[in-house]
This record gives sequence, C-alpha cells and structure tokens, in this order.
Amino acid sequence: MSEESNPELLDFAELSKDAKFTATMSEFHEHVDKIGNFIQAACSSSVYDELSLEDKVKYDLFMTYSMNSLFWLYLRTQGLDPLKHPVKSEIDRVRTYNTRAKQVYDRKYVMKHIDKEAAGRFIRSGLWEPKEKSNENVKEQGT
Repeated sequence: MSEESNPELLDFAELSKDAKFTATMSEFHEHVDKIGNFIQAACSSSVYDELSLEDKVKYDLFMTYSMNSLFWLYLRTQGLDPLKHPVKSEIDRVRTYNTRAKQVYDRKYVMKHIDKEAAGRFIRSGLWEPKEKSNENVKEQGT
C-alpha cells in the first residue's frame, strides 16, 4: 500500500467524520494501487518476447481492454458519461477484435462435429443397391 492510500494521509476534510465514506475511499485507493502494481508488472515483463503469436494477441487484447476499462472508470469517477466519450467505441472495437480472435482460435483448435444421423443417411443412400429377386419370389409370382 502506498503512502497516498494510507487513510491517515488522505485529506477527507468535512467527510472525515463519515466512517463509511472514509473506509470506502481507503479501500478504493488500495485497489487502485493494486491495479497499478499489476499493470507495472504486466508491462515490464520480458516474457512477452517469448510468447507465441496467439498468446501475444491475447495479451495485447487483454492489456488494451484493461486500459480502456480503467479509463472508463476514471471518467465515471470524474462525473463524466463514458457512453458519450470515444472510449466507448474503443472498447467496442476491442470486443470485436476479441470475438474475431476467438473465432480464429476455435476454427484452428476446436474439433469439427459430425451430424451422425445425416452421415448415416448419406452412407445408406450411397451404398444402396436394389435387392435382386430371389428364386422364391419368382416362384410365388408365377403360381
């Protein structure tokens, strides 16, 4: 926990008498610090160069979505409507790319499923041969 999120160092002025508010704000600052530490660790990682192309795509999409989501939260804390801000279209764009990446992954790795009933019908109709009339059927028809 950094010095800024220490409840004693935060200046709540008149709101310092409201215990619920100060506890909520202190917890909020702790979570912001944790997110900041996570982002620093994720951005400074030298592992990125060793990732496969597919993992790099997942990593980039994750980081982009995370940053835009954090900016969305920042706008909310400032009292702005993020739905009217360009960050909304950016988040939608990242979601579209995420969906596309999932489709590519599924096409590459997910096993194709066969409709067994349809396959059976194809096989039966392809192998169908008319039955030859047996001698017994010919005799019965002749009498």
